[in-house]
Amino acid sequence: MATTSEKARRYREQAEQMDWSNLTTFWEQIKKRDTPAWDPGKALEHLVVRAFALSGLEVGYPYDVPPGGEPLEQIDGIVYLDGLAFLLECKDRERVDIEAIAKLRNQLLRRPDTTLGCVFASVKFTEPAVILADFSVPHRILLWQDGDIANAIAARDFASALREKYRHLCKYGLTDHSPNYKALET
Repeated sequence: MATTSEKARRYREQAEQMDWSNLTTFWEQIKKRDTPAWDPGKALEHLVVRAFALSGLEVGYPYDVPPGGEPLEQIDGIVYLDGLAFLLECKDRERVDIEAIAKLRNQLLRRPDTTLGCVFASVKFTEPAVILADFSVPHRILLWQDGDIANAIAARDFASALREKYRHLCKYGLTDHSPNYKALET
């Protein structure tokens, strides 16, 4: 097995020392783009994985496939809930468009059908990104944007939010950010 880089170990150690109060502060820093001790995007990746761990779920921190050498893909994390595996893709930029969802969709195509994905964005998704998520068949990607992350941190429970998003996707076949989804809930 390949060894983890010193920087990756340091990031993981920092994240594993955070409790919910620290994650709340860290989230505010991420929103302000004020995480100088972290490479771009790494802060959000580690916040998300740590939040799932604090919610009592089995997690894996960011890793490369294959481990060591020249990676074919970089996975931002993985979480296990109720017998399901969820690959994580995290985007901390000004806008999150189709690219993030398409990338995760391709990663899921190389894995068992029971593997799902979550795209986390520190902002809102563009309309085309939501449309792509709604019409990508089979539906295997859940969207988490800034408000979803903030609410799960405030509730100190990412597991319940993930379970709810998964149930809604199964029930309606739409992400909970779809304009069509809102009409179904009335």
